[in-house]
Amino acid sequence: MDKFMESRWFMRIVGLMLAFILYLSVNFDDIQKTANNNNGNSQDAIETIQDVPLEVFYDRENLEVSGLPDTVNVTVEGSKAIVQQAKQVKDFRVYVDLNEIGIGEHQVKIKIDNISEKLDVKLDPDTVNISVQEKVTEEFAIEPQFNESILSNGYEAEGLAVDPKTVKVTGSKDEVERIAYVIATLDLDEEINENVTREARVQVLDREYNKLDVQIDPEVVDVTVSVVNKSKSVPVTIKQKGSLPEGTTLESISIDPKEATIFGRQDVLDTVEELLAEIDLSKITKDSTITVPLALQDGLNKVAPEEVKVKVDVNTTEEKSLSGLEITPQGLAEEYEYTIMSPEEGVVDVAMKGQNAQVSKVTKEDFSLALDLSGLEPGEHEVEIEAEGPEDIEWTLSQQTVKVEIKEKNTSA
Repeated sequence: MDKFMESRWFMRIVGLMLAFILYLSVNFDDIQKTANNNNGNSQDAIETIQDVPLEVFYDRENLEVSGLPDTVNVTVEGSKAIVQQAKQVKDFRVYVDLNEIGIGEHQVKIKIDNISEKLDVKLDPDTVNISVQEKVTEEFAIEPQFNESILSNGYEAEGLAVDPKTVKVTGSKDEVERIAYVIATLDLDEEINENVTREARVQVLDREYNKLDVQIDPEVVDVTVSVVNKSKSVPVTIKQKGSLPEGTTLESISIDPKEATIFGRQDVLDTVEELLAEIDLSKITKDSTITVPLALQDGLNKVAPEEVKVKVDVNTTEEKSLSGLEITPQGLAEEYEYTIMSPEEGVVDVAMKGQNAQVSKVTKEDFSLALDLSGLEPGEHEVEIEAEGPEDIEWTLSQQTVKVEIKEKNTSA
């Protein structure tokens, strides 16, 4: 036994035991707490109560305080029953009292009262940096605004108004001095083509368009946008497209009405000098009156009238010929007889030209061709044809004269 106690192993074992005992003595509380937490019957608990309202006491009539949070988080630790009661009832109060603090920058501690002393309490945050300044109220004119993209095509804003025209802004002196813009923006989802009045919230901004922490009275105003649809009268010009069919000529073309009124943005109206009514002549085969719609360019939204009538008068000609028109000799003395030497067979042709409606109905019976042989003596003669025919077309005979031979009748038989 003496040898064992004097050995190095004995000393090592004793040292290890002493170190273990020392560890248990130092960490006994933590070990016990961990054991209790792992035990379902533990009576201790920790809870964090979120977003507890922070009450602030100061001279609100004359001072403005910035830098304080609206809420704080409260962590309570202690008996489970007391923790649960504090969490459910929330009859404690978190506050800062600034009544004894003057104007300037301060660091203040957030306090809590009416909570059980048996609880360990931690606040987040527990200290805040604040600024206490003199409160001022000033009156500012409101600038109404709206996005012109909500205007229907061709419409313009003639005026923009706000009611009331001013608001009272209250805040710290520093904040009020930073005010650069006081605006009320009309916000609409649909397009507009008439006067509109809507409520708009007032915004107070600094030069970088950051929203300022101030009080606004009133917070909401009425914004009215007056909409106008400007107009202008312009001539309507016929634009001819294509060519008339062969044999058809244009006699006249006219338009009714000769002017139209266009509506739209002023910058577009200034560029429009006329409207075009396009007509395709290749489809005209007779006198016609055609309804033509008037097209609008971007920036215009209306035209009155929306369509015009184009009257087209044409001359439709046709060429036609008739052959075999007989010639009737007249006035030859009874003792003579005649022979037509030219043209052969004693017939001529006629060439006609005129509107197809008239030309198409002409026949040989509409012509009368006479040859006056009265007073002629025996021999060969060149006699002019006396011709009559339709007066509403042009016509020409294949020859104007006839060569005849006149002889005495043979009476010897």
